[in-house]
Amino acid sequence: MSASQKAGDKTPTAESYRQLQEQNRQLRRILEITRILNTTLNLDTLLNTIIAMARDITATEAASILLLEPSSGELHFKAATGAKEAEVKSLVVPLEGSIAGWIVTHNRPLIVNKASEDHRHYQQVDHLINFSTRSILGVPLSVKNRTIGVIEVVNKAKDLPFTEHDREILETLAAQAAIAIENAQLYKNLQDQIKAREEAQSRLLHTEKLASIGQLVAGIAHELNNPLTSIIGYAQLLQYNQKPGETQSDLDIIVDQARRAAKIVRGLLTFARQHPPEQKPVQINDIINSTLNLLDYELRTHNITWRTHLDPNIPLTMADPNQLQQVFVNLTNNARYAMSTAHGGGELTITTETGPSLLPESLPDQPVIRVIVQDNGPGIPPDILPRIFDPFFTTKSVGEGTGLGMSVCHGIISEHKGHIWAESSPGEGATFFVELPIVAPVLDSTADSPPLLDASTLNSQARILLVDDEKEILTVLTRFLQKAGCRVDAVSNGRAAFPLLEQTDYDLILCDIRMPGISGPEIYRYLQTKNPVQAGRLIFITGDVVNPATQRFLEETGVPCLSKPITPIELLQKLAQSGAIEASPDGIPAESPEDITAEGDEL
Repeated sequence: MSASQKAGDKTPTAESYRQLQEQNRQLRRILEITRILNTTLNLDTLLNTIIAMARDITATEAASILLLEPSSGELHFKAATGAKEAEVKSLVVPLEGSIAGWIVTHNRPLIVNKASEDHRHYQQVDHLINFSTRSILGVPLSVKNRTIGVIEVVNKAKDLPFTEHDREILETLAAQAAIAIENAQLYKNLQDQIKAREEAQSRLLHTEKLASIGQLVAGIAHELNNPLTSIIGYAQLLQYNQKPGETQSDLDIIVDQARRAAKIVRGLLTFARQHPPEQKPVQINDIINSTLNLLDYELRTHNITWRTHLDPNIPLTMADPNQLQQVFVNLTNNARYAMSTAHGGGELTITTETGPSLLPESLPDQPVIRVIVQDNGPGIPPDILPRIFDPFFTTKSVGEGTGLGMSVCHGIISEHKGHIWAESSPGEGATFFVELPIVAPVLDSTADSPPLLDASTLNSQARILLVDDEKEILTVLTRFLQKAGCRVDAVSNGRAAFPLLEQTDYDLILCDIRMPGISGPEIYRYLQTKNPVQAGRLIFITGDVVNPATQRFLEETGVPCLSKPITPIELLQKLAQSGAIEASPDGIPAESPEDITAEGDEL
């Protein structure tokens, strides 16, 4: 045998040996892949492992996995090799007009060795990442005869064509990968459901906690209203009897501080609100603009610039505009405080938009109006973020905040069947989200509420009955009403009021609601039976406006009600506006020689 013949026999034998070695390597990799795929349920880790191995066993330049989104019928890149992985993963590939779509639709592998000549090649990917696809091998990812996606490898090394052996080896990998991907997706879905349930439970517990605290606060606020009314009333009474000087200044301080306490009580009552908000058609954009106009001076003087991105197509919805403005005022003021304290200024951005809820488990399949309030302040530390809606929690210095603002916001938005939450990273500012359901407006054709008093039935000599179990309130209101020229009877319980109501035709009856023994509503029902005309002259003065029973009673009867703490001056102003009394030229009610008439339980 010649040397040339021996050399000719050696070459094919060496090539066969090389091919056998490559096949053995690929098989070992497949076995290794099977072992690795069974060690993780993290979807991202799994997908990146699969494409790295696919690229290795097929000796290609790049690899990717696209998964099918059943609801949209589109393919989404979930993993890709290469420097521009992020750009690729942002792409959506249609089923029609793409090689990947053809593979998924026909549930068959496909070899395309000249991609530029194939009309199914989706060239947008190449354009985005500045890549040249010359050849493609793709196989479907199938589980139980259901195609969930496709795995592709691109550009065989040395520009060799893809072979049937490449197809077989990639199909072997795909068979194992599809099962692993399906399991990882199921695990991820389960984890997402558990997380969503935990978040929903957390919000429910938080809401229940706020509700229970609200009941306690409502009771405390009611008890504070009575002494506050007395403190302010007596201080104002002294102011009218004192000449200008140091004592007058001291009285001014007492009144100012008592008003400050009254403001805190109003915050407590707002937080403890248990009745549905007043619903009327509102435009959220208008409330935002009104809020910013209201706070413009505060923002400017604290070096806060603000801008808005308000969707002009925001629909009307049924809501309480005053309550919503209170929410946006609180959010804006908190952002202003955070930015000015940390940086001496900052930028506030408020955005409105509509669309699906970002909390689909809370507002499923329901479009919402979303308001986003974003600042570039110091952000909220992770350990504080879960507590920001807790009542009385504040990071402000003593005297700068009561810790009720965010709790009030939470309560108001919850009453509107919406949600409020915050997202923040330290040093990157804070973003608050408010989502409100879109409720079709219902136009109210009813007329405006009538004035508290009918001016035609009263004059400066009006005969008035006061009924309140707080004797200090009785005394101070009686003295002020007498200064207005009214004739006043005052009793401290409902039982003592009955004989007076039988003997006297009162022009006005001012009555507390909650009293020991006979309550205000019982007095009203008594008058309805005995003297319906006098029943129409009754006005309640109470600090119990958040009690559900009180709310129902007032709504059912339509009896006017003034909320404590009400100062005597405010009460006189309301009576004067209705024509019940006459004010002296200098604005102070005129003196009257009448003495206090106290019957029943005397003062």
